[in-house]
Amino acid sequence: MEVKWYGINALEFRCANGTDFAVDLYVSRDREKLNIPAEVDKYIQSRPQWMLMTHAHWDHLADMPQVIAKTDTVLYASRTACNIMRTMGVKEGNLREIHYGDTLEMPGGVTVQALESRHMGQTDEAPGYAAPPPRESLTLADNWRCGEVFAFLIQADGLRVLNVGSANFLESAQPIECDVCLCGISRWKEGFPQLLQRSVKCRYLIPTHHDEFRKPLSEFHLRDDLDRLQAVLPDLSAKELAPLAWTRL
Repeated sequence: MEVKWYGINALEFRCANGTDFAVDLYVSRDREKLNIPAEVDKYIQSRPQWMLMTHAHWDHLADMPQVIAKTDTVLYASRTACNIMRTMGVKEGNLREIHYGDTLEMPGGVTVQALESRHMGQTDEAPGYAAPPPRESLTLADNWRCGEVFAFLIQADGLRVLNVGSANFLESAQPIECDVCLCGISRWKEGFPQLLQRSVKCRYLIPTHHDEFRKPLSEFHLRDDLDRLQAVLPDLSAKELAPLAWTRL
């Protein structure tokens, strides 16, 4: 399996049999405009067969109406994310509402487990939308509510790959076992390194969402989130992804 990182938690995966899918595919990186069509046309050149969405914040979801119109892909996402997409005019045929504990048997022999997770700083389920919100409200980034938060355990090409979109977990009695953990570490808070150790057992971690995500991809640069994390966890095995390049996992 190969992965391409578009910054933030935007990831595209390509399996050995050609199956192509993505998570949190957002490239506009602008809190005021939210979606910049020219940026989507510039960077999204492939046609993922389906998309997964960890949560419904603007910096994960706001390009999705254009991406769906461009590729006719299907979005697997929370009730909140689907309701935002309905407001934005996305057709029901392109939406699949998922729930905690779902196991998705996807084309190409890919299996996805939708695990309950948490956003950074969140202890309970975040506010969401039980019905489509007014269209005019979605011109403001703050109204792209987080809603239900997922981590995805993806099994393909003999690998178990965990994606967590924000620096938090819902703790369970046993750690999640995987080969690779792609984990958002943006501005992680005190206690997160220990929570990471308790929550995940993996060969190595690939950090995501530790770039200056309000700058365009043409000005891509990393913050110090990984350096801070490794200072606390010196034995952490971590690998950086080069942006916009395919990397074999």
